[in-house]
Amino acid sequence: MNAETVDRIFRVIPDIVYCVKDAERVYRSANPAFAERLGLKSESQVIGKRAEELFPESLAEVYRQQDEAVLQGQGEVVDRLELISNQDGSLGWFLASKFPLTDASGAVTGLVSISRDLQSPSVGDLKMAGLRKVVDWVHVHLAEEIKVPDLAKIAGMNGSQLERRMKRIFKLSVGQFVRKLRIDRAAMLLRDTELGIAEIALLCGYSEQSSLTRLFKSAVGCPPGEFRRREE
Repeated sequence: MNAETVDRIFRVIPDIVYCVKDAERVYRSANPAFAERLGLKSESQVIGKRAEELFPESLAEVYRQQDEAVLQGQGEVVDRLELISNQDGSLGWFLASKFPLTDASGAVTGLVSISRDLQSPSVGDLKMAGLRKVVDWVHVHLAEEIKVPDLAKIAGMNGSQLERRMKRIFKLSVGQFVRKLRIDRAAMLLRDTELGIAEIALLCGYSEQSSLTRLFKSAVGCPPGEFRRREE
């Protein structure tokens, strides 16, 4: 399958954001969903630019670091959970993956990036999968230590079964799902309250502010304090 065929496939999948960058991190291809996420009229407005010309500085720096690691042969990025601000100001989650592109000699010539928007499942989906009680319990006990065996017991299944169902319904592991909810809550508290970051960390299940800061920056692209200033 050649690159043109791959481009055509991702052009017709609305919930997949796709792009290709060369060895200099310049966008060489993108699908309409990529342009739509940026609020652009066409993907042609992406071609020839770098992330720092299209995204806020904090996000662009995260993408630069990821890209350089992939281009330098340091490994792939697979299903990294990341939070973004949508054009309407709401927060959205996606799973991002990046893979190197190589020539016939094996030299890295660029990378391909794919991300999937995470849509919230319906109540009916949760009931059918036996996850409604688990989701409700996690929301209530988010400030506490949460263990997979305890959640599996609530769901009436073993840990492996729970992981499989979470992946099928949420496209996330149990750990990713809990982290998503915690970062969601932290972002909401940072935007809507004047609570200190250390207090927010405790309310979100982190015993130390540094733990929240590290995970929040990994997901959002900036530390909690900067996020709060940006959202004011």
